[in-house]
Amino acid sequence: MKSRLEFVLLMLMTCFLASQLVASEVPRPSTPRARPVVGLIDELQELYPDTKLDQPVKRLTVHAARNTIASVHLMMTGLQGTEKVVFSESDDNGRPTSGIRWYRMIDVPVTENSGLDRNTEKYSGKVNPYVIRKAPFRIYDPFRPITSPMTVDSSSIALRIEIPMDSSSSPGAYTHHLRIDFGDHVEVLEFVVIVHRALVPPVSRSTISYVNWHNLDNICSAHGVEKWSEPFWDMLAKYAQTMARGRQNTFWFTWGDYFTFDSSGNVASFRRDRLERLIKLFFQQGFQTVQGAPFVGRRDWLGSLDMLLAVRAADGAEVYAISDKGKRMVTQMAIRIIGMMQENGWDRRWVQGVFDEPTDEYVDRYRKLVGLLRGFKKDIRILEATMTTNVSGIVNIWCPQVQEYQANQEFFDQRKAAGDKVWVYTCLAPGGPWVNRLLDMEHLRQVYIGWGLAKFNLQGFLHWGLNFHTNKPFEELVRFHMEGQFLPAGDSHILYPVREGPLSSQRFEAHRIGMEDYELLAQLKLHDAARAQQIIAQVFQAFDKYSKEIAVYRAARNLLLEAVDQYTPN
Repeated sequence: MKSRLEFVLLMLMTCFLASQLVASEVPRPSTPRARPVVGLIDELQELYPDTKLDQPVKRLTVHAARNTIASVHLMMTGLQGTEKVVFSESDDNGRPTSGIRWYRMIDVPVTENSGLDRNTEKYSGKVNPYVIRKAPFRIYDPFRPITSPMTVDSSSIALRIEIPMDSSSSPGAYTHHLRIDFGDHVEVLEFVVIVHRALVPPVSRSTISYVNWHNLDNICSAHGVEKWSEPFWDMLAKYAQTMARGRQNTFWFTWGDYFTFDSSGNVASFRRDRLERLIKLFFQQGFQTVQGAPFVGRRDWLGSLDMLLAVRAADGAEVYAISDKGKRMVTQMAIRIIGMMQENGWDRRWVQGVFDEPTDEYVDRYRKLVGLLRGFKKDIRILEATMTTNVSGIVNIWCPQVQEYQANQEFFDQRKAAGDKVWVYTCLAPGGPWVNRLLDMEHLRQVYIGWGLAKFNLQGFLHWGLNFHTNKPFEELVRFHMEGQFLPAGDSHILYPVREGPLSSQRFEAHRIGMEDYELLAQLKLHDAARAQQIIAQVFQAFDKYSKEIAVYRAARNLLLEAVDQYTPN
């Protein structure tokens, strides 16, 4: 009896194990992989690699003037990092849009926040509560052209889509279907562009001046070209094209690039051919004005009051600008440059700097240097980034920082009434709530540069940092400046170099949009100045007081477009 029971139990156990073995060999249904999330985002919204698409937008509408660029950003999250993505665009009739451009956005690091007053937070030790995020973080800024298909290499991807609106575009609403094919499923999003009659003039007919200072040596080192070689000129042309795209219409040249001197301070050579070629290259891209860079600098910023020439004689020794040798060198350079400008008919398109950011203690020596130039050309126009109001009668084009302009607006209005022009500039300052072009600020702050110029009837904007990056332009966005100081994130450069040329950035494009808005506001002012100021007041009240809501800005801009439409012929 016992043996029979054992036999039954053994058989039952065998059957159970066999069933488990069979079950283990039967494929189990796999859990379906979560699909990527795809959505459209306003191009003025800051984007980060960790941006969440909790409520992805599938249809987005923007209004655009003619002779501008209509753009939208497309974000994909929840990716495996190995997908092959095919993207395309078509209109309501299934036809591709002419001239559409796709870009992949690149994220860069912000290792330290900009300061409440200037530089970075470490400069004064004060926390800046006006930043968009606390550092460290990464943010999308430069963007690079791409073509379909694209192989995904991360869990999130941000794309930029641009549709050019040329001057002959017909007003109306255009729907662009953006198709994103992941292989196992397809997403189709709609980007609607409402084109207005309003027309932004080409950069060659801009009514506002705008300059970013560029660094020729950085162009050479970043792209591996020899200065003055044919590849150098080709690369410089790409920079000029990108700068003009951003509506920059003024460029500079540095005197020292074209002169050599003997040990006594007499000109040994003047490469007029190189300077003429550079000026013609930029004028051919639609630039209107050439700025001679300041040719005198400080020995340092930490107490010395020495003013030194930025070019040296053959002996290599520093040259004091107001010494006999210094004045002789300035004289010989100035005579040659003045002659070249006059012979080419460029002298009315030329403005000249002398000493960047003069302060009170330098005024007397600064006056002597400007007087030296006016001895050879009485009507030479001096443009200077000014840090003192005590240079009346010396400069023709004042350029204070935005916070200094605002604090001394009555004085600068008087200078305009006297016939001077007034620009403004930003750099490593101001921080805090002020408009600037730094990476931890809202993109609307870059847009509002143009609105501020329009509100206060200013004539230009200057920034030093087009491409003054280190040899790690995608990594060192906060960079060393001088003892105890670091430049805030993005101050040193707003374009990024890759092998084939410069890349634009979200900040550069936001600044462009603001300068386009300036042109539209200028047109409206000609017909209804009060209406222009009413529209400005809806979003911008001062360089440190403005709306941070993109929807509020878009609504005001739409009103602007509609207002300008009334005065624009079909």
